[in-house]
Amino acid sequence: MLNLLAVFLVCSGIGIAVHIAIDLTHRPQSMKIMNAVWILTALWGSYLALWAYNKFGKSVPMKMGEDEMKMDMSMGNMPMEHPHWQSVALSALHCGAGCTLADIIGEWVTNYIPVTVAGSQLIGNWVFDFILALIIGVYFQFYAIREMERISVGNALSRAFKADFFSLLSWQIGMYGWMAIVYFILFVNEPLPKDTWMFWFMMQLAMLVGFFCAYPMNALLIKLGVKKGM
Repeated sequence: MLNLLAVFLVCSGIGIAVHIAIDLTHRPQSMKIMNAVWILTALWGSYLALWAYNKFGKSVPMKMGEDEMKMDMSMGNMPMEHPHWQSVALSALHCGAGCTLADIIGEWVTNYIPVTVAGSQLIGNWVFDFILALIIGVYFQFYAIREMERISVGNALSRAFKADFFSLLSWQIGMYGWMAIVYFILFVNEPLPKDTWMFWFMMQLAMLVGFFCAYPMNALLIKLGVKKGM
């Protein structure tokens, strides 16, 4: 029964990611990097991601009337301002998208090329995933900063690292915490291969836990002015 649920939710995540990707071709995000963020979020968020996208993720399509088109042009196609909780959620999802992409790449790479740290492949996998997530996450943050502000590459990279490091760290702590429960409690007596539906279902849940851990950190970073709300 649990395996059927795993197949259903992993396939749902893929299907919803495709649905959102198609929708984004008709109404792309005003901040381009968010197109990738919503697609990656759907892979683990499934129906929750679909609800969030419909609730506060969709861009308003351009109106075809002359007056509306003039208004769109005068506003420079600026993104809509979101309520605080949505802005924090978007910032957390933006961070989580980098983690998601890194984990997809990292877990498949280490499935065929094991990485060992302190004699442990599990620790090696997590270290490899974290480094990859930091690189991708900083790039995502750098891309967003450069879209919002025309500042130097060096300044943007410095700000991107400061904005993303603690957010990503909190996400990864939540994610690794859940996967530790999976490996050492839930599946301690049976293997959990990375090429199974169950593994990726557990990863979906790990990302959800990561989001809940990253949300308060993003709220704090926005309050302190380290990050800007999305």
